[in-house]
Amino acid sequence: MKFTSAAIITLFSLFSYQQSHAQHQERMIRIAKIEVHPEYLEEYKSFLTEEIKASLTKEPGVLTLYAMHEKDEHYKISILEVYANTTAYEAHIKTPHFLKYKTGTLKMIKSLELLDMSPILFEEKTKFQNKTN
Repeated sequence: MKFTSAAIITLFSLFSYQQSHAQHQERMIRIAKIEVHPEYLEEYKSFLTEEIKASLTKEPGVLTLYAMHEKDEHYKISILEVYANTTAYEAHIKTPHFLKYKTGTLKMIKSLELLDMSPILFEEKTKFQNKTN
């Protein structure tokens, strides 16, 4: 009986790992590199903040949106975007809040580069903290 329980636990653990790994591989990850005309920076940041908050609260497939700027050139912005999959991304770019952001910031953007990325490893500190407690 002990062998059966151990085997079931091992198989369940392996299945959970494989499922988690597959989900990470399915994610769509992108880095958007945006250069904003400096005179529009504050207005742009207002549009961006509204769009990110709406995306994270209204769209379950939008997993992460981290917006940051270069230390010395605040008008150079990078956004790390993580979506559950390409379907979630495709739905995201059709939402009213994204379209408002996109059309509202067109004149503000000097350049845009979209870099599609592939995951190597996704870990969170809280995951490691829970293991040590």
